[in-house]
Amino acid sequence: MSEFAAVAQDVWVTARRGLVRGRREPRLLVLPLLQPVLFMLLFGVLLGGVISVPGVAGYPDFLIPGLIVQAVALTAGMAAVDVAGDVRHGMVDRFRALPTPGGAVLFGRTVSDLLRIAMTAAVAAAAGVIAGWRVHSGPAAAAAGFLLVLTFGYAVAWLSVLVGLSARTPRAARAVMPACLVALTFVSNVLAPPDTMPPWLRPLAEANPVSAVVTALRVLWGDEPAGSGATAASAYPPALVWIFAVLVASIPLALRRYRRTAAP
Repeated sequence: MSEFAAVAQDVWVTARRGLVRGRREPRLLVLPLLQPVLFMLLFGVLLGGVISVPGVAGYPDFLIPGLIVQAVALTAGMAAVDVAGDVRHGMVDRFRALPTPGGAVLFGRTVSDLLRIAMTAAVAAAAGVIAGWRVHSGPAAAAAGFLLVLTFGYAVAWLSVLVGLSARTPRAARAVMPACLVALTFVSNVLAPPDTMPPWLRPLAEANPVSAVVTALRVLWGDEPAGSGATAASAYPPALVWIFAVLVASIPLALRRYRRTAAP
């Protein structure tokens, strides 16, 4: 077996461990899938009739791309708690004792996260379709949008792995990653355009990386409000730069932290 094939097998074994764990602990799958549905019921159905965004046919057209990004981010953020649990219970020490590259372990971990992220995005999109949302720009743009969402989720998953290795305990990881992601997704353009926010909050929402990804997604799918001024040339680069920056920063730092982390 070649070295590449051996590493690929190690990645798959680690990814399968994450998937099996999700089957044994249903909360790891059920909670991320319920979250976008609950938000859709609250904002898209119960409040959708009293919320209007100028330039879009209906609030679901504005809301669903943001909810998909939010759901993907929160699902990816759960990796921090799981990784911190592995550190706490000595699993990271056991992995390091095996003749397996550290990169294979972490890449396998994020591959299983990516599969959960894809499931969350699919459920959120299905809930949006039921609520009346549609992609207005064709199949190719729809596929490109979902690829952007998955790439964003994968970047957040790597950041979550880094936080989990650094936090060392599930309680500490839960206090950092999910809380920060909730704040980040709410102080963004997920639920409302930044120009409707108070003057002191608007710059934060506009500079938010979540806002950059959501804007690019709305432009791709034809859901961006008319008159917002967002175009493909102005929306795609910031989103891709943020995603690339998170990956470039998180992957080497997580690999380095993995080699130095020991159970408390």
